Amino acid sequence: MAKKRTPDSVMSKGWDDLKVDRIEDLSLEDLLEKKLTGTLNGIDTGLESNCDLFHEVISIVERILIKMALRKTNRVQVAAAQFLGINRNTLRKKINDLKIKIP
Repeated sequence: MAKKRTPDSVMSKGWDDLKVDRIEDLSLEDLLEKKLTGTLNGIDTGLESNCDLFHEVISIVERILIKMALRKTNRVQVAAAQFLGINRNTLRKKINDLKIKIP
């Protein structure tokens, strides 16, 4: 189960004030926010207004989830789709669109 964010989370205190002994102590949301903050800080919105950041991040997360689901289900796509809560045809399309190789 995902760790819930506390009121003293990143948004209220900032990254410098966030005390974490191990990366495992961060919630998934806090970890993603930390990584994306670093990425977004390096992008000049005026110069890169045509960047497709939203879709790039979604594609990365989808690729990771699909690969993990396929490994967990021994590459059985029906089971992986059920695990992810999506239709098998949707999974198949995403595998093709994201160029995920299935050995």
